[in-house]
Amino acid sequence: MTKQNSIRLFFLFLFLLLCYFPLFLHLDQLPLRLWDEGRRAVNAFEMVQNGNFLVTHYAGEPEMWGTKPPLLIWCQVFWIKLLGYTELAIRMPAAIAGLGTLFVLILFSWKVLKKPMVGFFAALVLLSTRGFISEHMTRSGDFDALLTLWETSYLLLFFVFLEKIVNRQSPILNPKWLYLTALFITLAAFTKSIAGFFFAPTLLLYAIFRKKLKPLLISKHTWFAGLGILFFIGGFYFLREMYNPGYIEAAWENDMGGRYFKSKEGHNHPWYLYFKIMYQKGHFMPWIWFLPLGIFVGLFKKGITRNLTTLILINVVLFFSVLMYGQTKIQWYVAPIYPCLALLIGLGFNTLFEGGWRYLNNLGGDLALSSKFSIAKYLFLSIFVLTIFFQPYQKTIDRIYFEKLPDHDWKFLKFRDFMERNDEVKNYTIVHRYFNSHVQYYRSARNLNGYKINAQPLLDFDLNKYEFGKRPLEFQPSDTLMVCEKKVFPKLDKVYEYEVLNAWDTCKILVIK
Repeated sequence: MTKQNSIRLFFLFLFLLLCYFPLFLHLDQLPLRLWDEGRRAVNAFEMVQNGNFLVTHYAGEPEMWGTKPPLLIWCQVFWIKLLGYTELAIRMPAAIAGLGTLFVLILFSWKVLKKPMVGFFAALVLLSTRGFISEHMTRSGDFDALLTLWETSYLLLFFVFLEKIVNRQSPILNPKWLYLTALFITLAAFTKSIAGFFFAPTLLLYAIFRKKLKPLLISKHTWFAGLGILFFIGGFYFLREMYNPGYIEAAWENDMGGRYFKSKEGHNHPWYLYFKIMYQKGHFMPWIWFLPLGIFVGLFKKGITRNLTTLILINVVLFFSVLMYGQTKIQWYVAPIYPCLALLIGLGFNTLFEGGWRYLNNLGGDLALSSKFSIAKYLFLSIFVLTIFFQPYQKTIDRIYFEKLPDHDWKFLKFRDFMERNDEVKNYTIVHRYFNSHVQYYRSARNLNGYKINAQPLLDFDLNKYEFGKRPLEFQPSDTLMVCEKKVFPKLDKVYEYEVLNAWDTCKILVIK
């Protein structure tokens, strides 16, 4: 092995290490969260148990609230088969999707832009971006990291495809890039339904801008690719409706027009929410300040770099327009745009790096600094990276290493830890205030191992209210309960006397006397 190859392998190992800490460190530390993550975990658990890979289930019934297609659930089932019913299995697809997105940016920059450092800098930006390394993205078992990987991929694949059409009259000589684009559009739709198409308007508008719409429309490959997308996505919805009547209506209300045209679950926010999240809440800080540099560099360089910058700017404008018009606004909806913004910033950082290296070469005179893979260049790269990325990356690691749930979540999510502290107690009922998929998952997983754990909310998903002393909350002497939420105890105390067997934080294991 040559010295140059040894240096390259060392820096590759170092980069993978940099990827590991934000994406995988302490990935299973926190309990499964209450709503989306916990619910997806239950969907995956029940898919493993019932073997139905078409219709997802929750509590033994077809899932009619989380109605998105099951690609994420399939991935979680795969990891459950490997790792068991663990938090790591539920979150691994999102973490791997995050890693995949980084390598998509690097591979694209290396093979297409011929500037691998652009992708490397873009990857470092994402690794130290709060909105990318966070819950609902790469740190939890949710849809959005997987969606981001597919949407970033099909946007860049379509760019490569158009770059290979020389002019308006040229036939499409190699349609593989078009079919790959269609494949990743399909994967995006199988991940998060209509949200998988949010980058699709950019493809059409960019083709018009580049005056390459005509060869697209006259090519049979365009129509075959489009029919392929329609066949697989439409086929899934048709089959799901056949085996789960009412599914399409529920999916429309939950995922498509119902969610877009009216506010859902209290997420009615002003149009500027996403800019506030990126700036004021720090989800894209400090990198937002480097965007003008990247845009300036991209637009004033000729050729493929300017074309890419144009594509990204079109995508940013259209994407934000779609999000801002939607009536349901949630902070993680903006996450798929972060890789595009990171690429722009990578262009700016690459220009600074190359300019600094040229300046050092001029100062060095006849010194052997100009070698493409010299030790001196890697040393300069290390200093450059440390100067720009050390503090944002360190803040990310500190946040991950000491990650804690906010109080408004933690009060509902103590059950996992308390169940682990009471392994010897095999038979009890968990009483909790609201619908809680966190409880549903952990009790179901433990019941596979000989436990007999029931759960009873005081207010369930359909807003049915239950009180102590009335059925179904009619407990008998010697019944064992687990309670963690403070507001449950006053209701319990009005009806029952009990003995506390074990207590931790606000949680108690108790026996009705």
